[in-house]
Amino acid sequence: TLPQTASLLALIVAATVLISPAEAFIGALRSQAKAKLLDVVKRGGSNDDVLTALQGVERLSFGDAKLSSPLLPGNWLMVWTTSDSIAGKSRAPLFQTPTPPEQLIDIENGRALNAEKVLGITNSVQADITPATKNKVNVQFKKFKVGPVGFNAPESFKGELSVTYLDDDMRISRGDKGNAFILLRESNSRDVANEVWKEWRKSW
Repeated sequence: TLPQTASLLALIVAATVLISPAEAFIGALRSQAKAKLLDVVKRGGSNDDVLTALQGVERLSFGDAKLSSPLLPGNWLMVWTTSDSIAGKSRAPLFQTPTPPEQLIDIENGRALNAEKVLGITNSVQADITPATKNKVNVQFKKFKVGPVGFNAPESFKGELSVTYLDDDMRISRGDKGNAFILLRESNSRDVANEVWKEWRKSW
């Protein structure tokens, strides 16, 4: 009936009015927390300082970090990690990558590709990924490539990777070896990622 329809519309409108401010508030909190996190990285903050800011972002995830999210697939740029070897901090400056290492995630086809450029040469690691939980994948490394030269990875080269925060432009992941990673989406954050990586490298 007309009165029932009117009441239903009124409820929908009321719900929209109530939800939108809440979403806007959460969005503002996330933006503030992410900006703080990237600022700590750019200033060369200690791992403890970065992890404290990182946890502040993770707390605002509210269950959005899922493998099923359409935001997860795509190419991501790593701008910080606790792993010195993955970042390349232990290498001589000449052999460090001047731009953020990349990670292509393809959940549908169960694959991932990590890549970096050193002295103009692209080095990469191919891996198979399979869902383990709603936000974690098992990783089986398959092939390493140094420029045009490729070789198979040993069967023992495997691990796990969890997504602990995910939105339109940032992803936070944690590995089974205790390492944490901050990544920005290449399609909309390449310039920001380049700047954060450049500034972080100054602290090495």
